[in-house]
Amino acid sequence: MTDPLIEIKEITCSSGDGRKVFEKASLTLFGGEKVLVTAPVASGKSLLLKLIAGLVKPEEGEVRVFGGDITRLSDSELKSIRKRMGFVFQDTTLISNLKVIENVALPVMYHTDMTFDASMERSRLLLEDAGFTGDLWALPGPLPLFAKKEVAAARAVSLGPEILLCENIAEGLTESEMEKTASFILKYHGHYGGRLLILTSSTAAEAPFFKPDRRITIEGRRFVEGR
Repeated sequence: MTDPLIEIKEITCSSGDGRKVFEKASLTLFGGEKVLVTAPVASGKSLLLKLIAGLVKPEEGEVRVFGGDITRLSDSELKSIRKRMGFVFQDTTLISNLKVIENVALPVMYHTDMTFDASMERSRLLLEDAGFTGDLWALPGPLPLFAKKEVAAARAVSLGPEILLCENIAEGLTESEMEKTASFILKYHGHYGGRLLILTSSTAAEAPFFKPDRRITIEGRRFVEGR
């Protein structure tokens, strides 16, 4: 078996209000997997994503990503790690004063040596592949939720991340919209071997569309396999 991309070892971690969310919790995730993490609201799904991204540090334990304990990395080292991850957040977090295509192109222009024209062309192709049919030069604010998620998904894969994290991606989407979104993400995951896809959900509505290899729940402040 290949080395894990993520190892969460015996972490204890609290929420911002001091409520203990994880206690001696461990989880190991490998490249190539599709993993669905389900739990009720406020049970730790968002905190898990923040731990993986190095935005939050546990009070105890280790969070190892790509073999290194990210709780011990400098800010510059963390930035390098995050370039290898892609995020689709529930609220999409698109930049309101940038055009649709600029939202997708921004990571490419900021983190690579690609020219402006090449960055814009790559972004156009990603948006096309994601199914976006709107105006590339429109501001994202007035877009319907489905279109915003298409843009967010295109942006998330723009740097070819090895770990792709999707937060409640089915929230607010119809079945047909979810099928299209899942198709794009699964195409990316399947085309590049060894990528890890992590989905978080309160309802497991994503399961029929993504057919995860593993299903994890958060119970008793720990990760529980296969329920």
